[in-house]
Amino acid sequence: MQQADSTVYHFEEDAAASAPQHVFHRPATPYQAIRLLPRNASESAKDSIVQRYFEPVILQPSARPDTLGLPGLKGSHSDWKDVPSYRDNFFTDNPYLHPELKVTLTGVPGDPVPYRLSDDVFITSTLLVSFFVAIFIIARSLHVMLLQLKNFFYNRDRKEVIMLKSDSEMKNQAFVVLLACFLMSILFFSYTEVRMPSVFNQVSPYKLLLLDMGIFISYFVLKYILYGIVNWTYFAPAKRSAWINAFNLVILVKALLLFVLTLLVVYFDLSHEAAVWAFLSIFALGEILMIFKTKQIFFSYRFGWLHLILYFCTLETTPLLLLWGALINFNELMIVYI
Repeated sequence: MQQADSTVYHFEEDAAASAPQHVFHRPATPYQAIRLLPRNASESAKDSIVQRYFEPVILQPSARPDTLGLPGLKGSHSDWKDVPSYRDNFFTDNPYLHPELKVTLTGVPGDPVPYRLSDDVFITSTLLVSFFVAIFIIARSLHVMLLQLKNFFYNRDRKEVIMLKSDSEMKNQAFVVLLACFLMSILFFSYTEVRMPSVFNQVSPYKLLLLDMGIFISYFVLKYILYGIVNWTYFAPAKRSAWINAFNLVILVKALLLFVLTLLVVYFDLSHEAAVWAFLSIFALGEILMIFKTKQIFFSYRFGWLHLILYFCTLETTPLLLLWGALINFNELMIVYI
C-alpha cells in the first residue's frame, strides 16, 4: 500500500513539475482518478488511487415497511402478511385452490377458423361453371331428353332408337359423368369431415377432393367397360343402344338431383343425417330405374328376373362394394403416405 501511495505521490510531483502552469484539481469520480495514472498502470495502483481520493459509503437499509411484498430485503412491518401483495389473488383463501398441482392442457389439432366448403372460392367457381355448362347441354338436347323421358317406361321402335343414338353422343355424356363425380366427391368430402375427423384434420382438403374424384371416375370407367363387354357378348346392337341411352339418362337425372343436394349441403348447412338419407334415396331411385329398364330391354322373357339378379349382382353390386371400400381405405391411407 505504501509503495502504491509513493507511486501516486511521485506521479503527482512529476505531473506538477512537468506542468507547473496548470492547477491540479481533485478528481470528482473514480474514473477521473484512474485517468491520472499512466495507461500501463497496474490494478493495484488503480485501486490505491481510488482509495486515496474516495471513501466507500455504505447505505443503511430502509426502515419503511415492504408494502408491495417485492422479492428481496423485507421491511420491519410486523403485520406485512396482512398487506395485499402480488402473491395474493382472488382465490388465495379458497380451500379448493391447489397451486402445488401442475396441470398442463394439451392442444387439439385444427385451425383457428375451420375449413368450410362454402368459403372456398375454387369450389364455388367450379359449381357455378358446372351449372352453366349443364344448363347449356340440357337446352341443346332438350327435345331428346323429353322424348327419352316420355318413352322411358316402354320400348321404342327402331327409328327412335337410331335418332336418339345420333343426337346424344358421348361428348356431352363425358361432361355429365365428370359432373356427377365432382358432386359425389364433395358429398363424400362432407361425410369425411363428420365421420372421419382424423383424416379430415390432417390432410389437405384439395388432396381429399382430388382423391375422391379420381376414385369416382375410375368407378364409372370400370362400369362402362364391364357393361360394354357383357352387353356386346350377350345382346343385340339395337338393345345395347336402347340400354346405353337409358343408362346415360339415369346418370343425367342423378347428376341434377345431386347438384341440388350439394347446394343444400354446402351453402344451406343441411344436416349430416338428412344429407345421407337424401343421397341414398337418389342412388336407390337410379338403381330402381335401371333395374326396370334392364328387365324391359334384356330380360323380358319368362324367368328373366333370375338372370337380372345375376346381372345386377355382378355389374352393379360388386362395383358399389369396391367403390365404398376404395373410398374408405384410400382416405385412411392418405394419413400414412402424405
